[in-house]
Amino acid sequence: MDDMNERGMTPEQVAAEAAEAELETLAYEALRKAEWEAWVASLPTKHQRYYHRNKVQRSFEAAMARAKKLNAVPDWLTDAHRRQIFEVYEAADTLHDVTGIPHEVDHIVQLVGKNKSGEPVICGLHVPWNLRAIPWSLNRKRGDWFYIGVAESIDPSHEEHLDASFGTDDDIPF
Repeated sequence: MDDMNERGMTPEQVAAEAAEAELETLAYEALRKAEWEAWVASLPTKHQRYYHRNKVQRSFEAAMARAKKLNAVPDWLTDAHRRQIFEVYEAADTLHDVTGIPHEVDHIVQLVGKNKSGEPVICGLHVPWNLRAIPWSLNRKRGDWFYIGVAESIDPSHEEHLDASFGTDDDIPF
């Protein structure tokens, strides 16, 4: 009885069941992809077909254009960095497909971060290490304000207070 789990299955049975589940998942994904491709192929114009087949590429290009307008794309950004940025957009799309929850690409440090009174306080960069894929609702909740906590009300000449001022607020999800 030592080689059986709590449901009475041997390790071989568990492995066989896992392999069967994996095959079913792959078959389902292939079926969904074929159905989606058939739907896209049935669209009346090539523009509509392009629109649906290149959703991630269009999002990436639009974000790069917006960031360039804000001077948030550094000159030293390499092709490898651009590929990493594109991969974050792919991850957001994949998370949306897998979870069914819309995901967006978020700037950890916003391109134009504002304090609670609406004044710009920080400018982030559109670089791979400043991006992450998060649920749409959390991105909207976070908005464009940048939390700097108590530091907003501290006199900068008192440096000993600055170390304690950059903590996080428990109400902020990230």
